[in-house]
Amino acid sequence: MTDLAIYSSLFHNNHSIMLIIQPQTGKIIDANKQACLFYGYSLEEITRMTILDINTFDEQEVLAEMRRSRQQECNHFFFKHKLANGDIRDMEVYSGPITVGGKDVLYSIAYDITQRNKQEREQEELITKLEKALKEIKQLQGIIPICASCKQIRDDQGAWNQLEQYISMHSDAQFSHGICPACKAKLYPELGGKKNRNL
Repeated sequence: MTDLAIYSSLFHNNHSIMLIIQPQTGKIIDANKQACLFYGYSLEEITRMTILDINTFDEQEVLAEMRRSRQQECNHFFFKHKLANGDIRDMEVYSGPITVGGKDVLYSIAYDITQRNKQEREQEELITKLEKALKEIKQLQGIIPICASCKQIRDDQGAWNQLEQYISMHSDAQFSHGICPACKAKLYPELGGKKNRNL
């Protein structure tokens, strides 16, 4: 098998998206089956197009990146490509110069990373939300200095605060006041065992 036949077999039967591009103009010289299926064009249609018909970036930017690839300054790119049905996909592209049939061309392998980018964005948004929630959550932890008699609590600045005030400042808890039976008997002995709806 000749080198050209090996190239043809590896190119056309590969499961990755592959394009052969004319480096000066961006004309698509060849595309493998996977590229035709992905972009939604027949081989005849796609080889009448240029990469500028697919790449949504500015023409000068695309040509500049192709020049960098041709000069081997960079071989890894991120683009947005437009499919035949109008969908825009995030693409990771590896491109470099090769010689085929005595001609210098750009050989590009592309991967659809739209779903990966979406998942990364969702993960970043989730992390941001969690970090925000953690900042908003106030927790009581460590040793809390409390007066053995009046039950006031000393804060980090040395000031003494009522128990309710301290807990409210350091958590989302809120207080509803009432009187327990023991305190009721102590503070209001005259009431005895009588029920009082106001207490």
